[in-house]
Amino acid sequence: MFSSRPKLDRYLTEKPAERILRCIVAAGGDGTVADLVNRQPGVPIAVLPLGTENLLAKYLGLRRCGRKLAQIIQRGHVKVFDSAIVNGRRTLLMVSVGIDAEIVEAVHKVRSGNIHRLSYVRPVLRALLKNQPTTYRVVASDESRNVSGSHIIVTNVPRYGFDIPFAPEARPDDGVLDVRIFHGTTRWQVFCHAVKLRLGLPIGQKEFTRFSASAVRIECLDVTASRTSQCDGDPGPELPLQIETDPHSLTLIVP
Repeated sequence: MFSSRPKLDRYLTEKPAERILRCIVAAGGDGTVADLVNRQPGVPIAVLPLGTENLLAKYLGLRRCGRKLAQIIQRGHVKVFDSAIVNGRRTLLMVSVGIDAEIVEAVHKVRSGNIHRLSYVRPVLRALLKNQPTTYRVVASDESRNVSGSHIIVTNVPRYGFDIPFAPEARPDDGVLDVRIFHGTTRWQVFCHAVKLRLGLPIGQKEFTRFSASAVRIECLDVTASRTSQCDGDPGPELPLQIETDPHSLTLIVP
């Protein structure tokens, strides 16, 4: 109904009292869902996955079928999940720094419309051929953890893009963030680590650190390096990042 989101905002502001709003359908990717939650907090969201990865839809088991989604909306099952606030910006699923944030930034610099998986091939190859990864530090809000690594992901869901299970223990309704730090020092190690995760191969305990926290801070330890981040597959704020969980802040229509 609305390709213009400001037009949607005006429509909802002018909505007659007798018109019942059951939900808003987010027809797009994870970034579309995040934008609607920020624009209309508290309004239930139904997800029609039309984006590249659709991590939230995959977690919920939603397919790209309008008829099926209409049936789900009619049943009206609602579930409340957590989200996170990153430098004042709401993020639904994850924020990360490292090679994936560099790839997301490169893709979005040249995009002129919808993107697909093939859009990532060249940026991935370029990122893997670059110099040594940047080192970052993540600190828990209570100072109980202070860990450095070349890739940091803070997430609420177990799987990342391309179905890589970066955080199999993560849950979107437990009130905490799942933090995972990879310690590899070369691009090849980063690549091999991702491949092992994707194929379900054993991961050495020294390769990564994992912990849960309600809030963390991420800093870049190299003053000359890129300070980019990615949030839900879109370019995020520049480092340093202050990330806090916002429990029970995302209302979704679920199967």
